[in-house]
This record gives sequence, C-alpha cells and structure tokens, in this order.
Amino acid sequence: MRSQFLTLLCILTFLSCAWGLFDSGVSFFQTDAVSETTYVESTNKPPKEEKQPQKYFEDRSAGDAPTPSDPVQVKSLAIAQFIYALLTLIGAILMFRLQRIGFWIYVAGIVVGLILPIILAGFGALNVSFGVFFSMLFAGLYWVSLKEMH
Repeated sequence: MRSQFLTLLCILTFLSCAWGLFDSGVSFFQTDAVSETTYVESTNKPPKEEKQPQKYFEDRSAGDAPTPSDPVQVKSLAIAQFIYALLTLIGAILMFRLQRIGFWIYVAGIVVGLILPIILAGFGALNVSFGVFFSMLFAGLYWVSLKEMH
C-alpha cells in the first residue's frame, strides 16, 4: 500500500515533469523565438504606460544571466532538459507503482540533469536548470519512502 506522502511526491513530480517536457518541446521546436527573447531586468518600479515590446517567451533564468541567445545552445539545452524530465518521469511512475528501481532511475535523471547541461553549454547552463536542485530535494524525500517499495 502506497502512503499519502509518496503519492503526493509522485503527483508533484508528474506535474513538474509534464511542465519540463512541454517547456523543452517548445524550446526545441521554436528555438529561434526562444533565442531571440531579450533579457528583461526586473524592477520594483510601477509599470510605465508606454508600450513594451511583445515577448514570446518569458525569461525564467535565475540570476543575472539570461536564456542563451545561441540557437544551437538553446536546442542542446532543450534536449538535455527533455532527457532529464523523461528519466525523472519514468522513475516517478515506477515509484508510484511501488517499484524500487524507479528511485534509481529518478536519481539517474537528476545526474543527467546536472551533468548534461554542463557538458553541452558549460557551467553557465546551471542557472537555467534550477529545477534539478528541487529534484535533489525530492530524491531525499523519496529516499525516506524507499522502504515502502519492493
């Protein structure tokens, strides 16, 4: 019998992975539009009434570094994100079915999510893969539920 805690973790992972797969698909198939997205500095000033240029994609990067403007780099990071999201989704599905191997597939997905962006785009790519750090936290939470799985 699966605990409510494990069920909640899996459902949150399903949602996160679905968003990651969607986001990587958009980045892969609309690479030019994503790479043309300009960096918008956030300010605490009230919005001006002048017209802002239309933005197709929100810049969700952390820190001062914007989403890469090189289409090749955007495409390779999208592939890395897709692999990471797919592996963690497969792991979560298996853990939802109480199969212990799912935990190790989930951990492999985290490792891929950390290493592949660095290999493809350098250490600067870590700022666009911030979700991987939450996955590491979830891996610890899944570890607590590991005894429930066969």
